[in-house]
Amino acid sequence: MKRELMEAEAAAEAKSSPSGKSPSGGEIPVGALVIVEAKEGGGGSGFIAEMKGRKFFVTNIHVLAAARGAMLWTVDGQELQLPDIAFLSKKRDLAIVPLNWTGNALMISNSLAFDDVSIGDRITVMGNSDGAGVATKLRGDVDGIGPEEIEISAKFVPGNSGSPIVHDKLGKVIGIVSYMKDLSQKDKWTEDSELSDIRRFGFRLDGEIEWHRISLEDLYEQGELFANFEERTYLLARTIYMLKNKRTIMTGYASHDSLGYLFEPFGENFSWRRGLASANNIRKLDDFVDGLERELISDRSSTKKALKVNYFKERFEQVDSLRDYSQGELKQVSF
Repeated sequence: MKRELMEAEAAAEAKSSPSGKSPSGGEIPVGALVIVEAKEGGGGSGFIAEMKGRKFFVTNIHVLAAARGAMLWTVDGQELQLPDIAFLSKKRDLAIVPLNWTGNALMISNSLAFDDVSIGDRITVMGNSDGAGVATKLRGDVDGIGPEEIEISAKFVPGNSGSPIVHDKLGKVIGIVSYMKDLSQKDKWTEDSELSDIRRFGFRLDGEIEWHRISLEDLYEQGELFANFEERTYLLARTIYMLKNKRTIMTGYASHDSLGYLFEPFGENFSWRRGLASANNIRKLDDFVDGLERELISDRSSTKKALKVNYFKERFEQVDSLRDYSQGELKQVSF
């Protein structure tokens, strides 16, 4: 009798939970989780979900934009072939790609308010932690809820970007892992805060989301354009910081594709031993500073003009402010 009752309950649950969808409060179906293996190592996460009656691959804009040549695998070993089209949120770090898919898919909460999602609720994050190529399970709570974002305590790491944030009780996705904030630098107003030094955020998938259609090829180009600008900015900022504060030249960057030429004069006819006692050295250092100044402005306007995706336009403004700061620091360098 007990066995028959268990079989009847299982049949009823299967009937009430449509094939391919995650049951409420149940385990996350691994067949809906996607590992993004980047071409040059590392990677990110994603998942397959049903939205408005269609199946989509869901991830972050920044993950999908860096996925040229990447391999996309579900955790149970099926390779995803993406069509050359994606839809990007205009305000959130969200990207969806339509799929012809008959396998498992996660359910998404269409309204956190209707589903009574509250601060303190238990959640699970599953994704490609550290880009290691395996899905891991991270437990946590909802720490905060905003109109477009949620904050969680699950200690996700790089590689988890694009992972689903699943509400344990509902068995539904309530957000997607996106970014962390390092708030470890305290002042007198925050030194006694109960909040973590590292705070973790995801974007909600419910509410009114305005989508922008783009080809994957165009998205890859936008991502690569911004990544190149960002890399150059941080390299220039680091070089200027070391030059101003440590009086050191970062010759380790001599092999960089676009900035390496700046360091060539220090490989010959430069006397490290004589330092500023050499007029030739001072001339080379002055030329080096001039070159850094040129590079700080060389691609700013062209990059800003070429970026069309809202997410990258906003990121550009953040990174570009570092160029302003670096210019100010460089003006204080003299020999």
